[in-house]
Amino acid sequence: MKKSQNNSHSNKAIIGIISISLVIMGTTQQPFFILLPMTYLLAIGAAYKLGSRIEDYAVNAAYNWSAKWMLFIGFLYLSGKHMNSAFVFAMFLYILINTTLSPTFFFSKDRVNT
Repeated sequence: MKKSQNNSHSNKAIIGIISISLVIMGTTQQPFFILLPMTYLLAIGAAYKLGSRIEDYAVNAAYNWSAKWMLFIGFLYLSGKHMNSAFVFAMFLYILINTTLSPTFFFSKDRVNT
């Protein structure tokens, strides 16, 4: 049990280090780079929070998947159009956010599934 907890903490630390590194490298390429990942996190968080209100599991999963990848494409387009010198850093950071941030984080804990 302790080994799995250590792996979880280790993985979170590695993800945090990679995220911070990408933000720093992107910001050195483009000073306003920091605004896109922060806005992306707010947008995906709002989409997931809205999706947490959907009761049907299948509809919820379809909505979260669609919203996540539509936001990814939209923000990737904005990054490529307006911050092309930091595009690669933005792409990797968005992929990292998409693969690590779970929509279930935004479900209320007291909600009962029947």
